[in-house]
Amino acid sequence: MRHKLGAESADKAILLAPDDAEAHNIRARIHTEAGEIEQALARFDQAISLNPSNSNILAGSTNPLLYVGRTDEAIDRIEQAKGIDPFHPDWFHWQMGWALWEKNDCGAALSAMRKMSSIHSGAHRMLAGIHACLGNDRAAKEALAVFLQNSSGESISKERREWEKIWTAPGSLDRWIEYMRIAGLPE
Repeated sequence: MRHKLGAESADKAILLAPDDAEAHNIRARIHTEAGEIEQALARFDQAISLNPSNSNILAGSTNPLLYVGRTDEAIDRIEQAKGIDPFHPDWFHWQMGWALWEKNDCGAALSAMRKMSSIHSGAHRMLAGIHACLGNDRAAKEALAVFLQNSSGESISKERREWEKIWTAPGSLDRWIEYMRIAGLPE
């Protein structure tokens, strides 16, 4: 229901202001959450073409790119976004951490995450996956414990259900699940 109402509102905004990059950005995010990855990618491209200097749209557009395995393109967009806004928000580093994890460059992923001025609890799940990738099992368990403080009810089966239709990059979800097991996420 939430996606439906949001999609209808975003579609109306685009109809009223077809040249508004933010309206296309919002619609692209809704497509992503709904698992409509091809539509999300197209809508993000439209938003970027309308406002190529919006760093938040550039960085936000990397979610569907990473879900489908277009990792190098995502890294390029994150770097471009950071170049546009030298005072960029911390989540750009989180996004880079995910992208570098996707490349299996977990040392660089950890370095990216450590550039955040403060790591809020949601980012600790990514840290857990990065630490598990690096073989730092204790650090992975500690990071996951921080994440779980505000995300009770998380489990391996919930992660798989949540991501299996959209995270289609070959092997990525299975690798993620393996690392979440190492970090101690319950089945």
